[in-house]
Amino acid sequence: MQMCPFCDKVYDESEYSHCPYCSGEIEEDTSARPYKDCPKCGGIMYWDDCWECSNCLHEIYSDEDDNDGIIEG
Repeated sequence: MQMCPFCDKVYDESEYSHCPYCSGEIEEDTSARPYKDCPKCGGIMYWDDCWECSNCLHEIYSDEDDNDGIIEG
């Protein structure tokens, strides 16, 4: 993994010879996204057919409307 000195985004240098964000090969998803606070570790849970913690991988099976807020891009 390598960090771009211009935009500070991290990318895999084995897949790209230059920063794919600066060159426009990859566009960052800046859409609003619901989140939930993880009751197990306090991390952030994101919705993908169920709530999954990005830290401890704890899952909660409820619907997307059962969120604690929206992260604006």
